[in-house]
Order: sequence, then C-alpha cells, then structure tokens
Amino acid sequence: MKEQKIKIDIVSDINCPWCYVGEQRLKSAIAEAGDKYEFDISFKPFELNASIAPEGMDKTDYFKMNYGPQILSQLDAMNQRLAENGKEVGIDFRFDAQTKINNTFNGHRLIWLAGKYGVQQEVAHALFYNYFTEGKNMNDVEVLKETGIANGIPAEKLENFFESEEGKAEVREMEKWAQSAGITGVPAFIINDQYLVSGAQPAEVFKQVFAQVAPALQQVKTDDSNSCGIDGNC
Repeated sequence: MKEQKIKIDIVSDINCPWCYVGEQRLKSAIAEAGDKYEFDISFKPFELNASIAPEGMDKTDYFKMNYGPQILSQLDAMNQRLAENGKEVGIDFRFDAQTKINNTFNGHRLIWLAGKYGVQQEVAHALFYNYFTEGKNMNDVEVLKETGIANGIPAEKLENFFESEEGKAEVREMEKWAQSAGITGVPAFIINDQYLVSGAQPAEVFKQVFAQVAPALQQVKTDDSNSCGIDGNC
C-alpha cells in the first residue's frame, strides 16, 4: 500500500533553542513512524530578533533590554532545563560558547537557497549545531558559505550569494506568510496546510498528529475477484 503523504512546514529561527529541540523531536517521530507515511518537509523563516544589527548584540545586554535585569538570575535555570531536554534528543547545548545574539536574516536566506538543492533539512540542522554547540556567528557569511557547501549547495552558487539580492524578497514574503497565519512564536509546525502544532512537542505528540491527519487505511476483507490488477488480469 502506498504511503500517505504528510506535508510539514517548520516555522523557526536559527537562534531559538526550542526550535532546535523541536526539530530533533520531529525527526525522532518521523523515524519512529517508519514507512507509514511519505513526508514533505520545508523550513519557513521567522526572525525573533529582526531589529538586531548585522554585528549582533551582547547576549547579556539583549536579555536585560528585552526582559529586564531580573531575567539574569533566571538564565541558569532556563539553560539547565534546555540542556536536559536537548540531551534527550542528542543536542549538546553549550550556552557558554555563545556571547552574542545574532541577526539571522542571512541564515534564513541560506536555508531558502538550500531548498532549491534538496538539502534544506541538512543545512538548517547544521546551522542549529553551529550556533548552539560551537557558538559560531550565524551572520558571518564565511561561516554560512562553509555550512552551505558542506551540506550540498554548490560552491559557485554561494560565491557572491550574500552580496546579491537573491533570496531577500522570498524570505520576507515567507515571513509575512507566517504572520498572516497567526504565528507569534516558534517553533510552529503547520501540517498539511491545515493543522498547527505550537512548541517543541514530544515525539509522541507528533506521532499522534500524524495518525489523525493521515489515518492508516484499513483493509476490509471482501471478495476481490471483481477487479482488475496492474498486470492486466481482470
């Protein structure tokens, strides 16, 4: 029996730790689903910090400015919770390696470009890893180029990509699409263009959603003699 198709649009931002956890949990759910479904997965941009300058912003200053100085006393607990959740799905969060919050627009352009070469999931995952485990600058075009090339984007395509206008309008348009869909936080998973799953849900939740949106077809035992097969026998 042919697998049923499930389309998933992952709305996320590169410097969102829960987006990384959600991506990994979804990946686990897909692996556990085996060959029940055929998945069509794409990443859609969402900038949590669109106003941050290209050179980025000191992480401590960012948290103080956006949440008030009291947030600093809560960061260790927040990071510990994320580290525990990340470890369960193979993520090694190294928050001490990150000194800045980066502007991610160029990173989203790279993910858009990766979609043209069928390596969007690989590039998005590599960007998460680069930022959260290695503490790399996600607006450093050399880092972005290296990531793209290492994951299947032709080197010649990336040579002057970030100096061009390519991908800018497309990313902006997808961001507007997410806003019009009512998405105000990430990660968000839009399934079959109809169902919204918000947050980094456990793999079991995703599996339940799969079963609801694409229930398995149950064979009813009947006399199948009145039919034609693909071999031409009727």
